[in-house]
Amino acid sequence: MRTGFYCFFTLIFLVSKSFAQVQPAKNLSDKDSIDLENQLKNLLGTDEKSVSYFYANLGWGNRLYNSSNKSLNANQGAASTVVYSPSLSYYNKTGLGISAGANLFNDSKQFGINQYSITPSFDLLGNKDVSFGISFTHYFVKDKYSAISSSVDNDLFTSIGYKRSWLKPSISLGFSSGEYGEAKNKDTLIGGVKRHFYDTLIYKSNSFYTMFSVEHEFLLTAVFDKSDALSFSPSLIVNAGAGSNTISHFTNVPPPTDPSGPGQVFRTVNRKNRLPRTQTSKFKVQSIGLNLNLNYSIGNFNIEPQYYLDYYIGTNSTDKTTSLFMLTLGYTF
Repeated sequence: MRTGFYCFFTLIFLVSKSFAQVQPAKNLSDKDSIDLENQLKNLLGTDEKSVSYFYANLGWGNRLYNSSNKSLNANQGAASTVVYSPSLSYYNKTGLGISAGANLFNDSKQFGINQYSITPSFDLLGNKDVSFGISFTHYFVKDKYSAISSSVDNDLFTSIGYKRSWLKPSISLGFSSGEYGEAKNKDTLIGGVKRHFYDTLIYKSNSFYTMFSVEHEFLLTAVFDKSDALSFSPSLIVNAGAGSNTISHFTNVPPPTDPSGPGQVFRTVNRKNRLPRTQTSKFKVQSIGLNLNLNYSIGNFNIEPQYYLDYYIGTNSTDKTTSLFMLTLGYTF
């Protein structure tokens, strides 16, 4: 086991169901976690080299939250619930890593695990000037009709940043694809006969996104003990992207005017004749976000609250902001 502690981690989860913003995907670490660990060790006067290690954590938040890819957080839908996010990661001193995690929440049906994810990744280590990372994430979603579930199945992501300046700039690029849906069901009696009606929309999405950010980290060591440290990292983020949705509509509901049907009980039925098969969004700036990250570490343990506030640009919605919070407890071994 290594000694010292770990001040940065990667959560794996994600996203929205709204087409008003392009569906982005999982982000890799904005900065090199092992480099940060070595920086803390040097400040504490230790001489240990980078080593391979495991990191286990449990997160609690008000929505699906990604601690490194704020573009995902920017595209959250309106649904909000208590989400528990356990994960286990392995980081090799060569820069290779792999993470696996799950999301547990109550989506009005029942409480339980709704989705899993696995992420192989690579981080460039030991470079004092530039940070670079690339990752691929696959999501296993149990209920693609849940308003809280991820709309992304596969995500390829890369990020590059400059370390030397006081304000550290970075740019991230990614491509994601996935499938999600909306479904309405109704059982009713018509002419004394029990009838079951369904109305379903399936969206197959592809999106390209980019994220521009600037960040500064304030770092204190030996706050309460010689083996602890406290970091605070505010960052300003601009999210942009483009994408498309291919829509399939399945229903056994007659037109609203048909007396043999349930009438206008399904929103999608009233729109079905007007639904385009493909919806596209041109590349544009979608939102501006502010992320606040506080991390306290002592020994092999760390606690990390994070808050993200996003303001949507170019939308007609009256609700132009989204706020997300995540509290994470972690252990490195």
